[in-house]
Amino acid sequence: MADLRQAGSALLAAAQLQDFRALLDAAFDGDFSGDDWAHALGGTHVWIDGPAGVVSHGALVERTLVCSGQVLRTGYVEAIATAPAHRRRGYASDVVKRINALIREQHALGALSTGTPEFYERLGWERWRGPTFVNGPHGLERTHDDDGGVLILRTPRSPELDLHGDIVADWRAGDAW
Repeated sequence: MADLRQAGSALLAAAQLQDFRALLDAAFDGDFSGDDWAHALGGTHVWIDGPAGVVSHGALVERTLVCSGQVLRTGYVEAIATAPAHRRRGYASDVVKRINALIREQHALGALSTGTPEFYERLGWERWRGPTFVNGPHGLERTHDDDGGVLILRTPRSPELDLHGDIVADWRAGDAW
């Protein structure tokens, strides 16, 4: 039996956070950096525990995005992964569905960046079709490589959005998106 749980980073024991990090390292085959981990902290973790420990994880953090000129408080999704031995059982879908509910309750918009947009599109996410940017230390910088991989989730508080307009993320170390 698997249990869906959630808690803020500050409420979790160091051992639990270490378990999440170990899962992410295994799931991303060693391609989960310290910056990636830092991006997943400070918000709400949603995870599934199985009999042998955590099997799937996701995090929701707050970021500010500018979408077609509108500044929006955004629930940003990070660190979605399932342990390799537990994939294809719907665990990541269950984690994302809970995160979707949190976004709809707490934010004007949800956003994420992914190389597998189809997974999220079937769960209600939409691709941002316009150009991506980051507001970096040297001003507005174009992030061409992120075009087509940024998705949004509308909430009851979402304004009208032009999905072909510009979308700008706040700067952070590591991957901008």
